[in-house]
Amino acid sequence: MLSSTGGVLDPRTLGRLERWRKARALFVRPDGPDAERALSSALGKVWSRGQIYGRSRRIAVERTAGELLTKMQEALGPLSEHVRVAPEDPAQTKWDAIGNLAPLPAAARQVGALWLVDALSASALFVEFQPIFDLRTGETVGFEGLLRVRSPEGATRLAVEIFPAAQRLGIALAFERISWIQVLEAARRLPPDAMLFLNVNPRLLSGDGGLAGLGVEAERVQFPYTRLALDLVEVERVESLEQLGSALAVPHDLGVSIALDDITSSYETIRYCSGLSPRWIKVDSEITRGVSTDAPRRSVLRLLAQVARDASVGLIAEGIETAADLDVCLAEGVFAAQGYFLGRPAEEPSSASPEFLGWLAGKGVTPPAPATEEPPAEIGQRPGPERPADPEESFDL
Repeated sequence: MLSSTGGVLDPRTLGRLERWRKARALFVRPDGPDAERALSSALGKVWSRGQIYGRSRRIAVERTAGELLTKMQEALGPLSEHVRVAPEDPAQTKWDAIGNLAPLPAAARQVGALWLVDALSASALFVEFQPIFDLRTGETVGFEGLLRVRSPEGATRLAVEIFPAAQRLGIALAFERISWIQVLEAARRLPPDAMLFLNVNPRLLSGDGGLAGLGVEAERVQFPYTRLALDLVEVERVESLEQLGSALAVPHDLGVSIALDDITSSYETIRYCSGLSPRWIKVDSEITRGVSTDAPRRSVLRLLAQVARDASVGLIAEGIETAADLDVCLAEGVFAAQGYFLGRPAEEPSSASPEFLGWLAGKGVTPPAPATEEPPAEIGQRPGPERPADPEESFDL
C-alpha cells in the first residue's frame, strides 16, 4: 500500500484515513452544553438515539462520513470548534477509537481531501508545461512545470486544489517532494537547453530536510542544474529571510537559478532581491490581470519594473490574457510573460499561441524557429548536471 501512494503516506496515516472512508458510525463528543444543544437540534432523533459512551455518543452514518461531518459543521457554525469526532473501526476497541477524537473542522477537512489519496493510489498525477516568452524577441525563456491530478471523471484538478489538500492530510512536505519528482521526470519532454521553472514552497524549506532529495532527483534524471530555476511560490509569506537564504545557498552555488513568484509588493521585492539574489521576479496575476484599465495596478507594476532594473533582475508577468495587458507590460519594462494569451499549459511543451505571434508581428518581431529536439540519448549517455569541484559538496541539505 505504501508504494501505491508513492511513499507519501505511511501505513499508519493510510489506516487512519481509510477508517473515515469505511466508517459506518462516528463517535461524537460535544465540549460544553451549547455544543450539545446545537448537535441535538441539528441531528434530532439520530442524536437522542445514539449510544452513550462517557461524554461521547455513537452516531450511525447513513451514507458517508464526509456527508455527516459536513452536515454537522454547517449546522453548528462556530460551535464546530467545540465538537470532537472519530470514526468507528471494528478492528479497534471503543476505547482506542474514542482516544482518536479530533476537532470536527480538522476532521472534515481531512475527509474532504481523501480524493488526493485516491489520486496517489491510482497514479493520477501528471504535469503540464506553460511557456514563458521574452517580449522583445519572442524567444522562449523557459517552461513552468505545473502539477495536475486527473480525476476518474476526466476532470483536471489544479495546484490550487492539490497542495491545500496535501496540507489538510498532513503530508505537505512529503507531497512537495513527490511534486518535484513528477516535474523533473516530465521535464525530459522539454526542448534542449530549455529552462525549467520548478515550483517550490519556501515555507517548507526551513524544517527538517529542507531541499533534501531535490538534488538527488535532479541527478537521477540527469537534469542539469544550470537549466533549473526554483520558482519560490508565495515568497512574500516567508517569515525568515535568513533561513530561506541558508536553505538556498548550496543549489545557488551549483548554478540553480532563483525566481521569486507571486510578487505584489515592491518593498518586499527589494528585501528578497537583497537576501536571495534571484535571477527573475514573477509578478502575480493579481497585479497584471486587467492592468491596462487599472491605474493603481499599473503603478505597482511600474514600481516593480524599476526595482527589477535596479537589481538587474528579469521581470516576468504572470496571468496575461489580453493583448492590451501585454502592451502595458512591455511599455512598463517587463522582460517576459506567461499566460493564456501567450501559450496555454499542455502536457507536451507548446510553442507560442497564434494570438501572441500576431502580437509580435505587430511589433515587427519575428520569433526564432523552435529548436529541433535531439533524439533521446541511450541510457547513461544524457549529459548530467554540472558537479562541484569538491566531491563531498552536495545539493542534499
